[in-house]
Amino acid sequence: MPYNHKMNSPFILENETEYKEWRNHKLSLFPVDKDNLTVKFNDKDINTKKIKLIKDIISKYNFAIYEFESKLTNKSLKEFCSKLKLINSISNPLSDKNNISNITAETKLIERKSSVEYIPYTNKKLNWHTDGYYYPINASVKSFLLHCECPADKGGKNFLLDHEIIYIYLRDHNPDYINILMQKNIMEIPRNKNIEDSKSIVGPVFYIDEEGFLNMRFTSRQQNIIWKKNDIVKKIKEYIYSFIVENDKYTFDLLLKENQGYLANNILHKRDEYKDVNKKRLLKRIRFSKRIK
Repeated sequence: MPYNHKMNSPFILENETEYKEWRNHKLSLFPVDKDNLTVKFNDKDINTKKIKLIKDIISKYNFAIYEFESKLTNKSLKEFCSKLKLINSISNPLSDKNNISNITAETKLIERKSSVEYIPYTNKKLNWHTDGYYYPINASVKSFLLHCECPADKGGKNFLLDHEIIYIYLRDHNPDYINILMQKNIMEIPRNKNIEDSKSIVGPVFYIDEEGFLNMRFTSRQQNIIWKKNDIVKKIKEYIYSFIVENDKYTFDLLLKENQGYLANNILHKRDEYKDVNKKRLLKRIRFSKRIK
């Protein structure tokens, strides 16, 4: 749930006075320059002061950019995360033993007709989504790190949008939209026929987790997504899509450089298509079951 900027703790969304105070403060933080969202480190300088700075940025915007002077190993990436108390990493079928996923264009997946299921591992455009929207709420992704080891020769820009901003604009536009999006059967991800024992996942778009924080599960993907069928849900989807496309005050574009990355409390994000010529684009991703706080 959103932070109360005075008490630095969750508050109740139903408390209209506290909500408006938080809303006004949140919106006052924008626009912001990306330089003010970036923390630079060297290999021997992951000190408490800079860790606190990156946490402070995340507490306001739900993401922060970081940059190192030299290449990080998988071990040093995990150590960096541990200093942010990110230790409960989440595995997936394509991650390694350290739960690190190599996000790169896999030729075999690109050639497969079913590669649509693994778009992050191709060079295709990746539309707006939150990570793990296809997971059940009790096993959801709360935060992640995306680290660039090698950028693409062309393209591959990332776009980021804080989910709390979408919540605010939806609630301003029509509070009933929020009530509907918090229903437990609003969006269904059908079972994956290619995975044994896979089950369909039904859940809300917005939900409050066990610690009282606001989370979002969303994808703009049209295939294999079943939304609750009624006229108002259609209007809500149209509003979300139009807001995402038309707003430029709250959306950040980020073409990650070598040794640069970002940490996020599972905000909305997307990626442009890219092209490898002389080198293969390679990003490292680690997902976590706890948020950065």
